[in-house]
Amino acid sequence: RGMGLREESVWNEILTACVELASSSARDVRRQLEYAGVDYIEGFASFSDSGGTHDLFVTKSDFSIETLRADKVLIATGSKPFRPGGIPFDGKRVFDSDSINQINYLPKSIAITGSGIIAIEFAKIFRNLGAEVTLIIRDNIPRNALMKIGLDKDIAATLVADLARSGIKVERGAQAKSFDVPKDNDRAPIRIAIEGRNGSARPTGAALEVRCDAYLAAVGRKPNTANLNLPAAGIEVDEYGGIVVDSNLRATAGGKNVYAAGDVLGRPFLASTGVAQGVAAVQIMFPEAEGTLLTS
Repeated sequence: RGMGLREESVWNEILTACVELASSSARDVRRQLEYAGVDYIEGFASFSDSGGTHDLFVTKSDFSIETLRADKVLIATGSKPFRPGGIPFDGKRVFDSDSINQINYLPKSIAITGSGIIAIEFAKIFRNLGAEVTLIIRDNIPRNALMKIGLDKDIAATLVADLARSGIKVERGAQAKSFDVPKDNDRAPIRIAIEGRNGSARPTGAALEVRCDAYLAAVGRKPNTANLNLPAAGIEVDEYGGIVVDSNLRATAGGKNVYAAGDVLGRPFLASTGVAQGVAAVQIMFPEAEGTLLTS
């Protein structure tokens, strides 16, 4: 911007840098696996219908299926964004917290629903890029929403204060009610009707509508477990799809040979937590390797 470049040029540079960083990280993971002598197969795995927990079917990109047999299995398939009903996700102007990474323009304004770390991160990112940001939070006290996910109250208060200092507008005790996304005019704003929490009326003077170029729903994540055929293996999940494990990160499979770590367990959906759980699970799975240094 300081050089007088057009917004499109600035945004293209940002996108290119993000793609290069992601590609570099993926290549580095592959190098680490190869260096460690780990064989890997790319595809979608699931347990067999027979009820065993030692055989996995892997469907590859060419739709061929390979069968793997293992003494022990660690499930670490991560999570995906939770998509509430009633939101017209299109990957063009209405996004979840994964598809927002493919946005191909810099919006002049964006509305974000959510009060967790991901919502706040994106609010800060877009604000720092010059967009007008409105954060829609269901809780009347944003600090409390952050404390519910485990943040210290002083850190939560500091984060909320920083949002205000950054010029991010926060609509408290509110939720999106309906969306009007123009179909034939990308320049026309999205119109989002907002209401009070749980459908209640908003206080006198509070905004009843938000207009923006783009909308992001960052309202949580859900474990990637739906396509693993877990019931056939006797593996229990909770009401959100998270794998139920004991204190040793062992799932309920009858063979007692299946473990899980990371986002598949549910909250807090943090990379640092997933890494720690992964290290712990491997050490439990292979106690004979005790003393071997495991790092991230």
